[in-house]
Amino acid sequence: MNAAIRLAAPLLASMAATVSGAHAQTDEGVPYDLAVSRLRACITSGAAGAPRDSLHSAVVAIRSLCGAQIARVRDRRVADATRGLTGEEAKAAETRAILALNDEIARTIAAMTGLKP
Repeated sequence: MNAAIRLAAPLLASMAATVSGAHAQTDEGVPYDLAVSRLRACITSGAAGAPRDSLHSAVVAIRSLCGAQIARVRDRRVADATRGLTGEEAKAAETRAILALNDEIARTIAAMTGLKP
């Protein structure tokens, strides 16, 4: 498991690196860095009990477990990505932000569980 944590550390750090300030807040009033930390902890704890039959199953299980934490981080990333944009530009930026977060989550789960796509 230590090797998996070492592999996941850069991905988890990249999630935290998007913090635009120490006091940035999510909509619920939770500081963004705390929301990212809670998501990281949820993914880590969920990986221990995740199904091992496929990466897809593990991702589905962990996303179900961590839905609230994912939503907080997603909402902030979408807000940051779409700031100052309107219309199709905003929609495209929102889609890119969500896909990037989904990719980070799946890669982190893969690293922590040792499952391959």
